Amino acid sequence: MKLTEDQIATVKSWIESGEDLGTIQKKIHENFDLNLTFLETRFLLSDLKLEFAEEEEEEEEEEENNEEPAPVTDQEQDAVNDNSENPSEEQEGGSSSVSVSVDSIAQPQCIISGKVTFSDGKAASWHFDQMSQLGLKPDEEGYTPSQEDVAVFQVELRKVLATQGF
Repeated sequence: MKLTEDQIATVKSWIESGEDLGTIQKKIHENFDLNLTFLETRFLLSDLKLEFAEEEEEEEEEEENNEEPAPVTDQEQDAVNDNSENPSEEQEGGSSSVSVSVDSIAQPQCIISGKVTFSDGKAASWHFDQMSQLGLKPDEEGYTPSQEDVAVFQVELRKVLATQGF
């Protein structure tokens, strides 16, 4: 994929103005008539050596302070709300061990996907769809992980995604 110097300058100005990757993807389609997937847009920006300065700063801040909670999706918030009504023994005193893995081939219609095993041994599938929304599907219908496990899952998922280049 080749962009002209003017197009590259335009994309660079979008990045400098603080646009996110999804918005840049839409603007490339609208302004340049190029229909790219989210991942293709990310690769294009990488090939052009264009980076989001804010993202790097945020990642450094998060690494320095792991206690900051990550944004919670609606599904995860529902899981937290359901769990707060019925606290488990693990929430009251035990430590949590959550393991996250990445599928070698992503699920259809997903950017990346994988598995998570929570501290109670229950497993779930997770994925990021093409709109970069996180989905979590427990293997056992009706299962809801503890609030602590959800928080640990978010931290571990960030670590795994960072190693994958996301």
